[in-house]
Amino acid sequence: MELIEGRRPRELRWYHAGAMLFGDWGTSRLYVLGLCFFYARHASVWYMLAMSALLLGIGWAYQVICRLHPDGGGVYSSARQRHPLLGMLGGLLLFADYTVTAAVSLVDAFHYLQLSPPHWWAVGCLVLLGLLNLFGPRKSGNGAVGVAVGAIVLTLIITLAALPAFAQVHVQPPEEGPVQWWMHFTSIILAISGVETIANLTGIMVAPVERTARRAILPVLLEIALLNVILCVAMQAVPLEVLGNGDPSQAYLAHRDDMLRLLAEYYVGPIFAFVASTVFAFVLISAGNTAVAGLISIQYMMARDRELPPVFAGLNAFGVPVVALLLATLLPMVIVLLVPDMAGLADLYAMGVVGAVTINLLTTATNFHLIISRRERAGLMLLGVLMALIAATIAWEKPHALVFAGVITLGGFALRAVGKARYLHQWWQRYRHVLLPHAIPPELKLPSVHPASGLAAKSLKGGPMLRILVATRGGSRLLQFALEEARNRQAELFVLFVRQLAVIPMGSVTVANIKDDEEARLIFQQALQAAAEIQVPLRPLYAVGNDVAEIILELTVTYGVDLLIMGISQRGRFWRLMKGDVIQQVAQYLPERTTLLIHA
Repeated sequence: MELIEGRRPRELRWYHAGAMLFGDWGTSRLYVLGLCFFYARHASVWYMLAMSALLLGIGWAYQVICRLHPDGGGVYSSARQRHPLLGMLGGLLLFADYTVTAAVSLVDAFHYLQLSPPHWWAVGCLVLLGLLNLFGPRKSGNGAVGVAVGAIVLTLIITLAALPAFAQVHVQPPEEGPVQWWMHFTSIILAISGVETIANLTGIMVAPVERTARRAILPVLLEIALLNVILCVAMQAVPLEVLGNGDPSQAYLAHRDDMLRLLAEYYVGPIFAFVASTVFAFVLISAGNTAVAGLISIQYMMARDRELPPVFAGLNAFGVPVVALLLATLLPMVIVLLVPDMAGLADLYAMGVVGAVTINLLTTATNFHLIISRRERAGLMLLGVLMALIAATIAWEKPHALVFAGVITLGGFALRAVGKARYLHQWWQRYRHVLLPHAIPPELKLPSVHPASGLAAKSLKGGPMLRILVATRGGSRLLQFALEEARNRQAELFVLFVRQLAVIPMGSVTVANIKDDEEARLIFQQALQAAAEIQVPLRPLYAVGNDVAEIILELTVTYGVDLLIMGISQRGRFWRLMKGDVIQQVAQYLPERTTLLIHA
């Protein structure tokens, strides 16, 4: 049997990756500005300057991480290289990060749309996103570019309109002492949220990954670091009466959750503010959807690596892990209902994102198998220690955030223990016949790939043998038809089973593993037995990937197939709308030498 490794092609260009990074990292501005003003009042600009300096350091560090981990440099992948338990811890903190990312992004989106109550709208949106994700993530690179460019253009218009008012800006020096300064600084640490996105995408970036990642990170980093400060100054130039909707005492709270909408209305106008807020809300909803997809992916990866029970890797017909999707949708809903306030959500958010970034920085800096210069290693270590201090501060000052991260972590390790026990049982069932000679091994036994017919190289007439490929998901009539065609044409038959995997990659997530695919093993067993009975040479092919049509075309060319047999799907228009018509896609790019035969 031939296993085809189902890696996604490296097709993500720097502008696509940059747009996706901005969709996660850049959206933090939409709630960080208001939170900064809420905590630091008219001294906000000093804290935002300090945060921009940290952002520049973090951006540099993740350029290094992307270069060192071209097949996936997210915290789960990089920390796992040091120790599986470190990888599990980092993955669970990333899980906590994505959970609150989905919650805070969607709640804030409906603050910008001024729909009340925003947390109930967020719950409804999560239900819709869960239903859409049943069909797997769609290709959204061009859409992400368009949305990101639109958000940046609108933000630049606000910035330019605010520049004349800078002469009236009222900036105060930070009050109290260094301890309070540090507390205010850690309160806006959410400005770094989303940076893990770029490291998780390196596995599908156009080579060389180092250059692609650098070109994706730099413009986003500079835009965030510069415009955050400028917009912070513009925020402080708005009169307190306007900020408080006529009540100066409410100036620091009234627009905490939609500050950029207020700036758009004050500096440009109400119509522009409506348009800008709609675009900003769409970006936030997109970020929430990306977080849901990230939650699915991290659970699938852990289950694939046997850190979670195998049920979390069980795929539906669309290639989506259903249990993982259910948890990825329900858990953010619970968080939204329990903590509907943006400030409370921000507290929960901080622990996960800071913990994940800290572990990634420190594990990369201390991994001496990686080729890192002394300067880079020292820089990563310094930033890692700084992030660890921030994490410790958040844990001390916001115990509920620590409790949330602790519950997620303990729950994850409890599931890991359950999964390990189950895998131990499976191992015993599989190998007990080795220890107990009279036991029968439970796994399916496949006959030899080529029946002893002597037809593998030449037909009965002595000419070269035709090659037929049938792409099947187990339909008995289609398989029987293909076997009859192969016998009548004295041809060699390739039976292809494609396990669709609609999971956003976070490293090498699509490695084929026929041993864990009971459905495919059963289909191949039946096909080989039927082929042996009628003396048809048969070669099973097993592949894993997201694009079924692309895999079929690639293998058709690779094996020089003369006749490709495909069956008409019984699924309706909605399926084809969500996933596309595979036969139509294959027919469009099929080589001229290959005939397509459609079996109805």
